[in-house]
Formats: sequence, structure tokens, C-alpha cells
Amino acid sequence: MTQRSDSPSSRSRPSTALGVSALYRRLFGASQILVATHREPVVWVERSPEETRKNPAPRLRYPAGGVSQSLHRLLLQTGGDWVALRSSPGPDPLTVSISDQPASYDLHRISLGDPEVSSGYQRFANDLLWPLFHEEPGRVLTAPGDFEDYDHANGLFADRMATLLASKHNGVVFIHDYQLALVARHLRPRLPGNPPPFAFFWHIPWPRRSFLQEVPERAEIVRGLLEHDLLGFQTPLYRDRFLESAAELLGEEIRVRRQTVHWKGRRIHVGDYPIGVDPGRFESLAQSPEGPTLARNFLRAAGMDPDIPFLISVDRMDYTKGFLKRLAILETLFHRYPEHAGSLRLLQIAPPTRTTHLPYRSYQERVRQAVKETNARWTRDGQAPVVTIEETVDHRTLAPLYRLAAGALVTSTNDGMNLVAKEYLSTQKDAGGTLFLSRYAGAAHGLRDAVLIDPYDPEGAAHIIHRTLGEPLAIRSGRNRILREEISRHNIYEWMESILTEVHDARNRG
Repeated sequence: MTQRSDSPSSRSRPSTALGVSALYRRLFGASQILVATHREPVVWVERSPEETRKNPAPRLRYPAGGVSQSLHRLLLQTGGDWVALRSSPGPDPLTVSISDQPASYDLHRISLGDPEVSSGYQRFANDLLWPLFHEEPGRVLTAPGDFEDYDHANGLFADRMATLLASKHNGVVFIHDYQLALVARHLRPRLPGNPPPFAFFWHIPWPRRSFLQEVPERAEIVRGLLEHDLLGFQTPLYRDRFLESAAELLGEEIRVRRQTVHWKGRRIHVGDYPIGVDPGRFESLAQSPEGPTLARNFLRAAGMDPDIPFLISVDRMDYTKGFLKRLAILETLFHRYPEHAGSLRLLQIAPPTRTTHLPYRSYQERVRQAVKETNARWTRDGQAPVVTIEETVDHRTLAPLYRLAAGALVTSTNDGMNLVAKEYLSTQKDAGGTLFLSRYAGAAHGLRDAVLIDPYDPEGAAHIIHRTLGEPLAIRSGRNRILREEISRHNIYEWMESILTEVHDARNRG
């Protein structure tokens, strides 16, 4: 990401939530932000009649997710609106407020209605775009008409957003990820005069040319993205691949100059903005007085002895996270260095995802079978080497688990960023846990001092894990100190400040 001398990341102090709010007010005044995502930032939980009598206020659950929860906190400072696909009951719109926050926002939930449209939208997004943009063409599963359903669903988002923009004064529109690539194409023509600036963030990788060519509607996806004033990617590699794709697919329609695309009389800034986490929050949770008790009780409930060293992995059970390759690395470690068998275990926090989709169900069954086989071979003294927890773990427990773990094992075969890597490091103040980071995760671009592994090379990865676990504490904690400085400097709030600043400047330049 190109840095200016007065940019947020040039400051000596890390950016904060209050700093983002103050910057937003300075740039956009009293106007509010309009956010659009595929998933809801909060989930309405039905209360029992008895609970409702005691407390009629809505009960909300906050899914894990650094980006959505940070945007949630921003809107509680500035006010605004959020449009997402409905995944829980409750009213529409749902007003989201917290007693100690100065503002609230309305969550507007989209219902796709026709099950056929919903299925086609989900297939195009999750069974075509997701595997191809993660360079897994063998997992594509589509049907005729899926693109039309995807386009229609994006149009429904645009309909709701256009209605909101007609009645409210919004400072910026911020749309997220591959599920909503065409929303702005429907939205911009419906906004007369001078609409607010549009920002879009593409969270997943942008693939190499050979994989993008497998998407028949690739030019339409690129045109849809160019309807924004700012377009952000996780790394310079993904940014540059997009610019190359745009130049090749659209030809004389566009002109590309460095990180600016000239198209249809407009200038679109294309940049790289690596997402961070809130390190202070994870550090605080990891070192809370109740943290060690929560972590040790969790391990005991999972059948693990808290005093036996363990590695931790935290991923949705998705094929891009390299579960089978992770188990191959563990098997190789035990085979080549048998002293670890019985003295080192792996805790996998792995909630299943997209369980209605056949490719995911099939992969998840393969993972479960591979875990059974590994445990059958390497169980010692009744202690299985791999324990898988197929549910989300609350951050209050997860953070102290991170701190207690001897290492975090990230084995993604292709990953836009991987925030688990940064969450883990956030908990390692004065500690010697090691992040073993796949070189194919976007996080590896910024965390250059991390211990990198190649999930396609189990022999090499096993050797690196064995060697690093044996390093003196001073070396491991020193490495963590350097890495923690990096994630503190480039945290989630710096990411938000950079995008807000750039979309404001891009509109003014335009």
C-alpha cells in the first residue's frame, strides 16, 4: 500500500476505534455510512416467553469476524445503515444499539424469496467464484442460470440501498466481497446527481489468469467492480492481478495508469489494504484473570490434558484451509521425530461451513475420516493426538487458548489474508508460542519475520516445526516481539482509516 507522510500508518501510535470515528467525522461530517455485506453483523436470538417477560430487549449474538465487528463498532460511533442477507429472525429493519455507545444503526435484511434464485446465487458465489478464485477448479459446481440469479440477488441489494440513499444523506457506501460484486452496477444508475463515494473491498485472492478464464462472466465481474470509486485488495499481488485482468478483458474500454483505472469518464483508485485485527482486545482477553481457567477447563472438557503441549488451528472447515495437508504434516512430524508422539497434540477449532453444498460436505467427511486414521495410528496412553471441535469458540475462551498453545498451525493453500495468524500473535506478549504460517496466506506478505511453512511439503514443514519448537524461549519471544509490532502498527483501525481517507481523496480527485 502506498503510504503518504500524513497517512495513518506513519504515526507512532496505533490507530484506535475512537480515532477512526474522529477521522470519519472530519472527512464526511455528520453524514452516515452505508455498509453492505453478504452476512449479518449480528444475529437475532429468539428468547423464550419467560426470558421475554424478564427482559423484552432483543437478544443479539455477535459472530466472530474482525472486519464485520470493527465496522459494527464504527457505526455505533457514527450511526448509519447496514444491508445484509437475512440469516436470523427478528424485525426488518433491526435497530442495533448498545447502552454505552453514542449512536445506533439499522440493519436491513434482504430475503431472496424464490428458493431457486437463492440456490443459484449461492452456487455462483460459493461453488464457482470461491473455488476458482482460490484456484481449486475441481470443486466447481454450477447450473444454467446461476449468473442470472446472482445478478438478480445483487440487484435486490441495490434496490434496498437505493431506497435508503434516497431518504438519507450518506457520506460513503462501503460494499464487501465476492458475493456482492455487481451491486454497484445496479445501484449507480439509480442515483441521480452526485451520489456518495462507493468503496468496495475484495476479501479473497484475485487468481491467476488461467483460473479467471474459467469464469464465463469474468468481464462482467470486472465491470461491476469498476463501478466503485475505490477498489481494495489484501495484497499488492492481488491488486496487480486485478489491474492486469481489467486491462486484458476490457481492452480499449479502459486506461490503466499505475493504481488508477480510467473508465466511462471516471477514475477508480485500486489499492492494497491488508486487513488487521484489534491486537489490544485479544491481548486483554488472553491475559484476563479468568482466561487461564477458561482455557484449561475447555481443554479438559475436550479430553485434553492442559499440561501437555499442543498446537492450535482455527478455521472454518473449508478445503482452502488445508486440513488434509495439516494432518499430513502432523503424521510426518510423528514419523520423523517420534519424540513428539504422545507429547504434542493438535487442537482444531473447525466449525463446518456451507453444509448444504455437496463439495463441502464431501470434504468435511474426508477430514473427519483422516482424523480418525491419524488418531488410530498415533494415540499414546489414551491421548489422541488430534482433537477437533466443530463449533465456534467465544473469543473470551479462544484468546487464552491461543496464549496457552505452543504454536498456531496455519496451513491454508490459498487465503486472502488469514486473521487467525494475527489474532494468535496478539496473545503472545512476553510468550514463546510460534506462528507456523502458510506461505500461501495473504498474511505472509506482511509478516515477513514469521516462521513460514509450505503445506504442500509435509517433510519440510515437519522439520521446521520440530526445529522451531526446540528453540530457546528468548529467540521465540524475540521473534514475536517483532511480529507484534507489525500487527499493532497495521491494525484493523489503521485499515479502516486508510480506506476512508483514500475514498475521500479519490472522490475529490475525480
